[in-house]
Order: sequence, then structure tokens, then C-alpha cells
Amino acid sequence: MGNGFFDVLYERLVKNGFTGQRLEDAVNHVIDSFQYKELNVADVVSFDKRAKLFSYNQMCNEIANGQSVMDDYKRLQIDGKNYWVRKVDLENAKR
Repeated sequence: MGNGFFDVLYERLVKNGFTGQRLEDAVNHVIDSFQYKELNVADVVSFDKRAKLFSYNQMCNEIANGQSVMDDYKRLQIDGKNYWVRKVDLENAKR
């Protein structure tokens, strides 16, 4: 792995807004699950422990399209606004 790898990795980390903790989580995930002979930037950058927030309409659309059910979501209030998050995504983000 030459310096080019780390240059590209650094560029992608900055563009994707990685914090120190997010980078540490991504690297630990790659170390724990890596199965290939050669590491690439996407192996690190693609890992994300954040949970997607849904508006009420987005959540309703997911349910209407049969992608989930109401019990799959938990309501959160952030800065006075209501959001919904999949319970499984919230749990995975805590790990």
C-alpha cells in the first residue's frame, strides 16, 4: 500500500465529514471483518454507524410501501422537531 492510498483515504475522510470517533469505529470494523488480501479506501469510508432520521411522511411512505411497520420505528425529538428512526439502526449505532 503506497502513499497514494493514504492520500485518497484522507481526502475521502474529509469529504465525508469523518470525526475521530467515526474513523476509529470504521477502522475497527474493517479490522474485525476484513476478508480480502488488499485493503481499499471504500472498505473504510463505507462503514457508517449513524442511524438515518425519517420525517413523519418518509416513515409513512416506508410503511405504505411495505418496507417496514410502525413498530420498527422510535420517535425522537431533536431541537424541538420530531423524527423517526428504525429501532434496529439505533441499536446498531450504539455498538
